[in-house]
Formats: sequence, structure tokens, C-alpha cells
Amino acid sequence: MTGTVYTEAVVHLAPDAFAKDVPYQVVIVTLEDGTRITGRMAGDRVSIGDLVERVAVRDEVPFFQKAAFQLK
Repeated sequence: MTGTVYTEAVVHLAPDAFAKDVPYQVVIVTLEDGTRITGRMAGDRVSIGDLVERVAVRDEVPFFQKAAFQLK
């Protein structure tokens, strides 16, 4: 599953369940069919407009990473 970053935010202060993960980046991704989903980034941070691909799903949360090929 691939898509484009619609918006992003870096979380520095998280609930106790995620405190060990900070800082982490949360993204809203526009998928190829136009659907938007929320997920987390695994690896490098991304910017709005970057292409990403889903690499995992943990506890029903999709994790994305920057796609190897970028159209910029």
C-alpha cells in the first residue's frame, strides 16, 4: 500500500502507553484511491507530499516508511 503524506506531526509528549516511543511522527496519508488514513512513521521523518509505503501493522496501526522512489 502506497500513498502521499497529506499532513504530519511529531509527538514529543505522549500518553503513558507511548511515552517510550517519543519523539515519533504521526502522518495522514492519502492512498492511491483517495482514501486518507492515519499512521505512524517507521524510520526517517517525512514531509508533506512525500511518497510513503506501508511496511507493517501493529495493534491495528499502519506504519509507513519513505518510499525508495520519490517524484519531486
